Amino acid sequence: MKKICFLMAIVLILAISACISLPSEQITIKTGTLSVGVFKHAPPAVYGQNGELIGFEVELVSEIAKRMNLNVEFKEYMFSNLLNAVANNEIDCAISDISISPEREKIVSFTRAYSHTELVVLVRKESGIRTITDLNGKKIGVVDDTIHETKAKSLQKSMDFEIIEYETPIELYNDLNNGKIDATISEMDNFKVSSYMDQLELIDTLEILYSGIAVNKNNKELLHEMDRVLLELETEGYIEELKQKWSN
Repeated sequence: MKKICFLMAIVLILAISACISLPSEQITIKTGTLSVGVFKHAPPAVYGQNGELIGFEVELVSEIAKRMNLNVEFKEYMFSNLLNAVANNEIDCAISDISISPEREKIVSFTRAYSHTELVVLVRKESGIRTITDLNGKKIGVVDDTIHETKAKSLQKSMDFEIIEYETPIELYNDLNNGKIDATISEMDNFKVSSYMDQLELIDTLEILYSGIAVNKNNKELLHEMDRVLLELETEGYIEELKQKWSN
């Protein structure tokens, strides 16, 4: 009996020791680092300037990582590859004005929304296009695999126009300004910081878009922590101050 008790005590001590030695649950792919996927052509949220990655969301996610005691590491992707990179665990999360939608929530999870903008139709001022019905028979430019493209395809079901896909907003705005396309469906925040405010005009607002950080659907711990910090930053007024800084 004493031998059995002794053996049970040894097993209990080993079990406790094992529990004590287990590392705390890791919520990022690389220990101590938050890897963030970006599309660097989405001003004012994310863009490159003089070889440096800057923008509202760059600064925001850097502050989130700091408050989670993590370093931040940015990895560049084309916009169309961002969500799959998150879903496949290539990166912990992704930013770049990623609008929350039911279709995207089938692929990734999203944090609480921290910003919003309008989805708008833009044309050249001298185009003669005044309403959305004037787009019949025209060429409409959109950035590939965005909410803009989804909206264009939805409108195309009841209208007759050609959709031209682009990899970056810069290429799209250049072609619109040069008359290679007739209109674009874009985001108001992006248009406001473009160099074409004087040449282009808004003819319609289609809907309101809300942006969040995309996180792997299985990483609920990371999602919870990011939401906690976002709420903290929102309550402090940090996010609103950041918006003002990058909207000027």
